[in-house]
Amino acid sequence: MKKSFVKKIIVTSILLAGIVFGTKVEASNQGPYIKDGSMVQVTKKNYDMWQNFGWKKKNNTNNVYQKTFQARGRYQHKNGQTYYSLFDSKGTWYGYLNSNATKKTSRQGNYISDGSYIKITKQNYEMWQSFGWKLKNNTNNVYDQMFQAKGRYQHFNGSTYYSLYDNKGTWYGYLNASATKKTNPQGAYISDGRYVQITKNYELWQNFNWKKKGNGSTYYNQGLQARGRYQHFNGNTYYSLFNDKGAWLGYINANATTQYKPKQTKSTKTVNKNTEGRILSSTKGYKYVSESTDGGQTTKRPNGDMHTVFTKTVTWKKDAPVNPSNPYVGQQKEVIRGEYKGTFYEEIGNSGMVWDDQMTASLWAIHEMANLNQGGTYLTWQVRIKGTNEIMWTSHIN
Repeated sequence: MKKSFVKKIIVTSILLAGIVFGTKVEASNQGPYIKDGSMVQVTKKNYDMWQNFGWKKKNNTNNVYQKTFQARGRYQHKNGQTYYSLFDSKGTWYGYLNSNATKKTSRQGNYISDGSYIKITKQNYEMWQSFGWKLKNNTNNVYDQMFQAKGRYQHFNGSTYYSLYDNKGTWYGYLNASATKKTNPQGAYISDGRYVQITKNYELWQNFNWKKKGNGSTYYNQGLQARGRYQHFNGNTYYSLFNDKGAWLGYINANATTQYKPKQTKSTKTVNKNTEGRILSSTKGYKYVSESTDGGQTTKRPNGDMHTVFTKTVTWKKDAPVNPSNPYVGQQKEVIRGEYKGTFYEEIGNSGMVWDDQMTASLWAIHEMANLNQGGTYLTWQVRIKGTNEIMWTSHIN
């Protein structure tokens, strides 16, 4: 009975010890903490970062990809992997990360190929010769200029540094990305409004991938508006051109243009009128009387062109039906009708002729009467006497 009891105690003790020691074995699978201090950069995505070695998740490398950390310590886990205990420059702990997701580096991090275009937007930022902080330049000297960031560094201090080059391949140093703004190679749109004329046969572009839209020669010497412009990284300025109807023509290199010189042109339109001021669609059957030209009306186009239209008014008088057998032929001036100096004149017998005197007018009337064989009757005509402009009645009784 006593022996059995002792056996039970021994077995129970072994089981308890096994449980206790088993727990200790499981807890020490990561191995002892090893002091490190190396700089590492996260180079792979989709790796979990652990809160503990019970595999409680703390973060993921997707959120810190390409960032540089300090591995203050590491663990050589029994699963064959090394785990870094990662801290940022402010001492914030980011968890345990499998070293396979990292690459050892310097404090600036590894070089990352970039290629983006940036514009300097802040002054008083140093541009560095090296990450030992040897000064190379200052943004005051290159403010508002465009560069290509051929590469970048995700520094341990939390900042990104671009390695900047101009369009000729000259290196300008390392610059904190906070002093820049990303842009396209053509740069930002700049509102303009000037008028230019194309003088060289350069291509007109549909876009800055250099898809051709047209040829400059199509619009030689026309006044075109550059509503905007781009300061391209290649060193050229490109105008966004519109014609006078508002149609967009494309982008053209400013070297193909000069400032537009407004033109001054003029034209004359002719209006034919009769002696009563009515407009004539045709002057057939009319004789020229006089003409006059007004001072013109000038219009100005948005490009500065000015055009003046003068109106020339020509007055005409209708030819009178004259008997070709009558030797007393006068000159038709106007048809006499209506009221003149208080007297109203009918149109009956109106010759429409102007005579030097009443005698000549009467002779003309006699001749006409004879031709008409109107013997024994009165033939009455309205005539205008030359010089006095007097309207008279001349008649003859046969």
